[in-house]
Amino acid sequence: FVETRDGWKLCLYHYIPDKGGGIKDSAPVLLVHGLGANHHNLDPPDPKISLAHYLHHRGHDVWLVDLRGAGRSRPVGWPLRRRQQFDFDDYVHRDVPAVMRRVLDESDASSLFWVGHSMGGMLAYAAMEIYNQDLFRAVTTVASPAFTEMKHKMVDMAHDLRFMLNILPWIPYRMGSKVAALAPGLVLKSMGGVVANPEMMDPRHVRQLLLTTPVDLPARLMRQFAEWYGGHGFTRGDGLLDYYDHLDRITAPVQLIAGAADALTPPADIRFVYDQISSVDKDLLICGRENGFSADYGHIDLVLGTRAPAEVFPHIARWIEAH
Repeated sequence: FVETRDGWKLCLYHYIPDKGGGIKDSAPVLLVHGLGANHHNLDPPDPKISLAHYLHHRGHDVWLVDLRGAGRSRPVGWPLRRRQQFDFDDYVHRDVPAVMRRVLDESDASSLFWVGHSMGGMLAYAAMEIYNQDLFRAVTTVASPAFTEMKHKMVDMAHDLRFMLNILPWIPYRMGSKVAALAPGLVLKSMGGVVANPEMMDPRHVRQLLLTTPVDLPARLMRQFAEWYGGHGFTRGDGLLDYYDHLDRITAPVQLIAGAADALTPPADIRFVYDQISSVDKDLLICGRENGFSADYGHIDLVLGTRAPAEVFPHIARWIEAH
């Protein structure tokens, strides 16, 4: 566990390289989950589709985190006080520096690799704009939006209900997911087109993920995301910094991965980020049939799909190993 400046205890997970089997002179790899998820987002119960296991078996020093409100991380005053509101800026200004410092200290390293899925990659964008970019050996973002091209009918319907965020302090995402786990096939049919390409997901994995991965979402955080979806780009809650408007501050090596059929984060949104960042060393990979993949990937199947270990993970590993 690592403690943030405001007293949260964040849970870290560590896959230590086999003795003598690690990659010489490599930096630690930090995997950061997305919105409404915990570390199982990148290390699911089935190790066959785990990016953490994949990188560990290639000799990498792999770390994962449960950000505040997720998994085994604990708020100030726990167990007497279990719930505390927070937002994206708390992740950026409190969780990120605490986690990075601990990983670097424990690894005796001066920089790390960051791999983030969805919001986990958005945190990397924001962190690279604010903190010393020498701390980032290289970054991989997977389906991480800038909120410039996002538009979907089902998300529009949810957005229309955002007034409920002034009534409900928490969105019971975890309990709803446990109920949905009773019919994973139905979830794929009804929501698959939004969150994933259904042909890339195994219903058994979907059930496991619904039981282990989702976390309840604070209204404060969701109001922020609702504002971003309804506007243009993503900004700090106090309005002092437009994260999307300062992507040109980013100069570290960045690999951006998008799903060709991602309904939540369309490739055009990822391409916007690619065009805006100032990194000389950058790469854009759109996972779809036009680029030699077996299918057009969606949002979560880029890291949790049955074909991701064979088709997506090698690109992430090669980017890390090239740096």
